[in-house]
Amino acid sequence: MSDEQSNQTDPIQESVEDTMGSSKIIIIIVVLIIVAAVVVFARQGSVEDTDAPQEESSANTETPTPPPPPPEPLDSETVDETVVFDGDESEPVVLDITGRNFAFSMGEIRVKKGDIVRINFSSADGLHDWVVDEFSASTERVNTGEASIVVFTPDKSGTFEYYCSVGNHRQLGMVGNLIVE
Repeated sequence: MSDEQSNQTDPIQESVEDTMGSSKIIIIIVVLIIVAAVVVFARQGSVEDTDAPQEESSANTETPTPPPPPPEPLDSETVDETVVFDGDESEPVVLDITGRNFAFSMGEIRVKKGDIVRINFSSADGLHDWVVDEFSASTERVNTGEASIVVFTPDKSGTFEYYCSVGNHRQLGMVGNLIVE
């Protein structure tokens, strides 16, 4: 091969080199986009906490109380079938009820007409709520370890069904009776 021929560039080789150079640039751009996306998503988690109002620090700071442990799962031996409250009418009737698949910890509750009733409802197993249609009383739907409260005053006597309104839980037996005397 002569020197003239070796100094001339092959058009095919030149095209391959251009394509390889373009590919490298595209790969670099894609990598930079991925890195930027990771940084944005990582910062999003830390930014959510800064949206909440910050309390001013003081020299006498208290240690936050840890959340209570989730309720123990229920078995058939721990279900209290009937709860009767015979207390002072000015004090609310406070009942702790736990839902699990597919039952409540209390199958029957007895209160007096006009009592202020407070239901502290929690879930030990799955997504549940506690509802009594006749008194428009219902908790929020809560997942395992979460809790919700409803306060109501029964204004009529009788037996009223309470139930879980999630899916077909009611049909599967997640019901109980509220007896208002």
